[in-house]
Amino acid sequence: MRQLLGSQRRELLVKWIERTGSVSALEAATALGASVRTIQRDIEELSMQGRLTRVHGGAVGAGRRPAPASAQLRLGILVPTRGYCFDAVLAGAEQAAAVSGCTLVEADYDYTDDLAAARYARITSLELDGLLVTPHLPAASWGQLCRTDVPVVLIERPWELTWVRDLDPATSVAAARSPVDHVFTDHETGAVLGLDHLAALGHRTIHCLIRDTPTAPALLRTASAYGATIAPAREVTLGITRLQRSPDQRRVLTSALEQIFRSQEPTALFVHTDEDAVAAREFLEDHDVDVPGQVSILSYDDGLPSNPAGGLSAVAPDRVALGKRAVEMIIDRLCSRGHHTHDAHPPTKLAIVPRLHQRATTGGLRHTEEA
Repeated sequence: MRQLLGSQRRELLVKWIERTGSVSALEAATALGASVRTIQRDIEELSMQGRLTRVHGGAVGAGRRPAPASAQLRLGILVPTRGYCFDAVLAGAEQAAAVSGCTLVEADYDYTDDLAAARYARITSLELDGLLVTPHLPAASWGQLCRTDVPVVLIERPWELTWVRDLDPATSVAAARSPVDHVFTDHETGAVLGLDHLAALGHRTIHCLIRDTPTAPALLRTASAYGATIAPAREVTLGITRLQRSPDQRRVLTSALEQIFRSQEPTALFVHTDEDAVAAREFLEDHDVDVPGQVSILSYDDGLPSNPAGGLSAVAPDRVALGKRAVEMIIDRLCSRGHHTHDAHPPTKLAIVPRLHQRATTGGLRHTEEA
């Protein structure tokens, strides 16, 4: 993407808000090829000109005021420890909350049962109208969540009975019947999008390296199905390696790559996470392998704080949209109370499809032959 002038960038921001009603600084920075701080300065300038209203994490339309029905709502949001993934989710939630005028109470937790339970107990002790939560909770907290008397929207992680199989029977039944809305990334479609992209570029030997994260099961399941059904029809050989978590993740990745290139010689790698994709690129360059001339690398995440021109090609879950839609879903449910449609309003599952961003690390093969 060519570098935009400041005036061009600000006009695009105004048009974005006219079209969608709001914009996240993080989302705009990625789309416009600028830093978050640059977008924040653009928003400040446009706000001073009266062309938009600055809110935490982004901006909304000029002079926009909260809808009376939602302005008094108080929502809680509980997500895992903040990093680039959930910073984006929170930015989207804050943006939607600012547009509606509701109050958003934020909390996060580490991936330990004790802390997750403590933070959950704390946020649910507050007087809230609704709760947005990305679950990584012990059985006791799942039981509380099943029996909560406020609407709940799950963000990302699925509400499945297998997650609560260790609960008492009454709680398991409550889990099955709870009217819980759910907004999540369609990782299965994202995986197919990435593999189709590499196959369309002419790659016939592709290897997936999937780090063991909460996203991994969907990616592994889809890659396995793709390898058994779609890949043979396209004469593609698909390998899959699951990268176990380790204090020394680079060593695990390096060992896997050494083994893969000894036995398979792939011309494309589909890698989750971004950090592993960056390390894979460095590994290949250290071994004088041209990226993407000899081997293409496609990441599944696109969540690095900065991924400028020359950066990783990636399948990008829209995490800002996750946060926005979660807030919109719970407000919709809360504002339907007292109306005849409320009781008939079934739980909603909303899948958000990732996007493909082709940058500098994927391309068609450039065959070189000695005369």
